[in-house]
Amino acid sequence: MQCDGVEVWTARPEALGAAACGELEGLLDLEERMRCASLRFPADQRAYVAAHALRRMALGLALGVDAGDLRFGTNRHGCPLLLGHPDAPAFSLTRSRGLVAFAMNGAGRVGIDVEPIDERSDGALLEPFYVPSPEVQDFHLQWTALEAYWKARGLGLADDNPRIALRPLDGESLYEVVEGDTRRATGMVVIRLQAPAGHVLSLACEAPATVRMVELDGLAAAPGCGHLAPPAHGALLAEAVQACDGNGKTTL
Repeated sequence: MQCDGVEVWTARPEALGAAACGELEGLLDLEERMRCASLRFPADQRAYVAAHALRRMALGLALGVDAGDLRFGTNRHGCPLLLGHPDAPAFSLTRSRGLVAFAMNGAGRVGIDVEPIDERSDGALLEPFYVPSPEVQDFHLQWTALEAYWKARGLGLADDNPRIALRPLDGESLYEVVEGDTRRATGMVVIRLQAPAGHVLSLACEAPATVRMVELDGLAAAPGCGHLAPPAHGALLAEAVQACDGNGKTTL
């Protein structure tokens, strides 16, 4: 299987459950397991395992290699890189306790970000990075769009980044990313994706795209059915992706 467009794989760690997360942890390398073990709270550990296993399964399936054999590094800005596979699709990973997501794009750059909705969030936090627009008032949309955009640029969020803004293109789901001061187009758009209640999920890419969603909550074994070990070469996942319905959405 090759990733010819944008695919977004999501999972809710609590829906996966402890047993499935234990199986998924077997895909991670030593460094990933050590990073996971350093996290203080079990909810954060589950989210870490789900997110990094998701990344491995999706890329392994796209490249036709064993998910456990993939090796990752970072660029000079700290953004993740896949080592030894120059033909790999662009990719981006995000996680929260309630939702993790992985995006890959075989046709250009991509970034993704999820944030839980917190009404106490202070909009002033975005001022160094984002120029408000009268058409876009949603703080969490602005926040996730900002993070997703700079992930797609391979730079990460930094104080010396130029400020950006959003220009609505299609209702409340598609936005053009523009320079904050000049309003010139950056060549990228942000798509607000469907997310579970209490979360905002945004995707940044180079052109408006049809996004194929693959939801992996169903990897959790049913009560009394034992553990479900994900196949190393993603046979189950390949079958699920090929079964996408007309809306480009698959639920395992």
